[in-house]
Amino acid sequence: MSNKIPPDVYWYTAKDPHPSKSFSGEIKTKVAVIGGGMAGLSCAQKLHDAGVSVVVIEKDFCGSGASGKTSGFITPDSEIELSSLLDTYGPEKAKRIWEFVLSGVKIIRENIHRYSISCDYQAQDSLFVANNASGFRHVKKEHEARMQLGYASTLYENQAMKEIIGSQKYAGAVRYPETFGMNSYLYCLGLRDALRASGVPIHEQTAAKHIDGHEIFTPGGRITADHIIVATDRFIPDMGALKKEIYHAQTFLGITKPLSPDQIKKMFPESTMMVWDTDLVYNYFRITGDGRLLIGGGDVLYTYARNVVGNTMRFGMRLKNYIHHTFPFIALDLEYVWPGMLGVSKDLLPIMGLDAHNKRIWYVGAATGLPWAAALGFYAAERVLGSRNEFDQDFSPERHFVIGPRMQSLLSTPVTYALSHGIAKYL
Repeated sequence: MSNKIPPDVYWYTAKDPHPSKSFSGEIKTKVAVIGGGMAGLSCAQKLHDAGVSVVVIEKDFCGSGASGKTSGFITPDSEIELSSLLDTYGPEKAKRIWEFVLSGVKIIRENIHRYSISCDYQAQDSLFVANNASGFRHVKKEHEARMQLGYASTLYENQAMKEIIGSQKYAGAVRYPETFGMNSYLYCLGLRDALRASGVPIHEQTAAKHIDGHEIFTPGGRITADHIIVATDRFIPDMGALKKEIYHAQTFLGITKPLSPDQIKKMFPESTMMVWDTDLVYNYFRITGDGRLLIGGGDVLYTYARNVVGNTMRFGMRLKNYIHHTFPFIALDLEYVWPGMLGVSKDLLPIMGLDAHNKRIWYVGAATGLPWAAALGFYAAERVLGSRNEFDQDFSPERHFVIGPRMQSLLSTPVTYALSHGIAKYL
């Protein structure tokens, strides 16, 4: 295994990434993409399919960032529900945004089949569960929003929950189909390999040191491009851009040793599902293809902390306690626990827009969930190609946020983002 792989991330045990040698020399291309995660690779795929020359550089290996450490929930519900979009934007715009993220689910599924990517694809319904009576009102509202806009949805009240989940913890749930789980790290490697095989130059272990005009300077060379797409998510502020518009949220994930079929049946009497609850900093879990329980969560103190928190022991106990209270009849031990960081905006919609001073540079980030990232990568490519612009105002880094830069400076960035996310989801 590469010495750059964190030993505690379970996904990485499946395969060595075998990153390419760092880029050296000089090259010219129509579009250069910085970042080898879901958004960057998806963007490169769309450009290449359109016949546009594109080069990708990645400072470590493809899937080394948030895209490869995530829970692998391929569902449109990532950080913001349809009901919240409906409240904020009204039915027409909410549906337009929802269709956008649904296109990301479709992109990922189609790529798995198109390129025969082996990434532990697990077709599983999504289950949004209520922790209490207040949470059930939120779940019921989500069900009503889905029905209003024409999406499949099943509402479960308390007594019906035993049919689908072996826990007495929850007050109800909303369930919907056409979602799945996967090992997102393996997906990124599979898409990388497919793009390389089709002729896309992808240079790993190649950091972008700085950008001057339409030139990217790396430790070993220079890339000249008509357009530069910076798809580095939470690292965009490190390049001196969008320091108030993009922040990060931290979560922790743990995974058990393989469970027995009987244990899984007790947890999910009907069929395995991807589950998350109604807390602001929510807990979530699903069963992997090798029969392990993946569990994730966080808390307000650490989720919005300025720096990466490496206290995996504390969060390992927290995740274990959550599962114990959810399924007290099963003794579970976590074999791996790891932290993950993702980029976020203040309203939980993604960021995509031009640099304020260099109109050759596009920033792509804050895609809170893999489907968002895949759809955003495609949109960025189509925006450069001139074929789409309908989300420019919605995703612009210059759009209006409830808490603006001046108030953000007074409150502090962590408090600003915690408050903003509460407003976006529940007010």
